[in-house]
Amino acid sequence: MKINGEGHGVPCRVMKPSKKNMKQNIAVEEFLAGRRVVIAKFVTHRHKEVQNKAKKVVGIVNLYEVQCADGKAPTVQTWCPRNIQTVEQAVAQCPSTFKEGQKLVIEFDLMEPNNFDAKNGVIIRAGSVLPLE
Repeated sequence: MKINGEGHGVPCRVMKPSKKNMKQNIAVEEFLAGRRVVIAKFVTHRHKEVQNKAKKVVGIVNLYEVQCADGKAPTVQTWCPRNIQTVEQAVAQCPSTFKEGQKLVIEFDLMEPNNFDAKNGVIIRAGSVLPLE
């Protein structure tokens, strides 16, 4: 666990999930096992640099805008691999493969607080974002 400038514990990096897709019954099992999952529709995706207080780039995040069934539209954040240090590299090496309107399973840690950002709305730090089969 590293500590960022706001004093929240932030997981260092999220590893790529070994599964490519997630079936609905598995998503329900994960939910019942205590892992928090939400099913949402994909809207858009972009990359963003994350800087420390000294304005040094510490990594790149994927920002997914999604639409939930209850009408809320949070922004879901996941880290790109550590070797990716520029937005250009991120666009080339980890582009989003989701289509608009596609249903996604977003897995997140209940211990991680959701942040509110004026530009992006509510940001959910996700463990994984997988397409729903």
